[in-house]
Amino acid sequence: MALKLRLPRSWPVYVFGSLILLLSLVTIVGERGALHLWRLRGEKNRLDAENYRLQKENDALRQRVSRIRNDNHYLEKLTREELNLVRPGEVIYRFPSAETGSAPRQSVNDSASQPRPSGAQKAPR
Repeated sequence: MALKLRLPRSWPVYVFGSLILLLSLVTIVGERGALHLWRLRGEKNRLDAENYRLQKENDALRQRVSRIRNDNHYLEKLTREELNLVRPGEVIYRFPSAETGSAPRQSVNDSASQPRPSGAQKAPR
């Protein structure tokens, strides 16, 4: 009673087909497969866009530095805006911003309800 294992005649076709299927699966989903390559291309596009944005920002900063070094009127404008400097004889008008304008004002009654400084706390005249 020896069992003979009978293989069909087309067994090489099945083996070859299985190998091709396995190879294509590894090519698509493997560590260096098509999906990984697709993700890397997306990341490269994102990095290229960020690089372009940073180059534009660097160009703008270089132009600003050049203007600060060479253009005295621009330098004066920047110092006036950022450091709040004024020339002698100038009058500065300050308008409340929208943030401070929306804050509730203290009424007269509120200031009366606060304790007044005692005579010992007052400065001598």
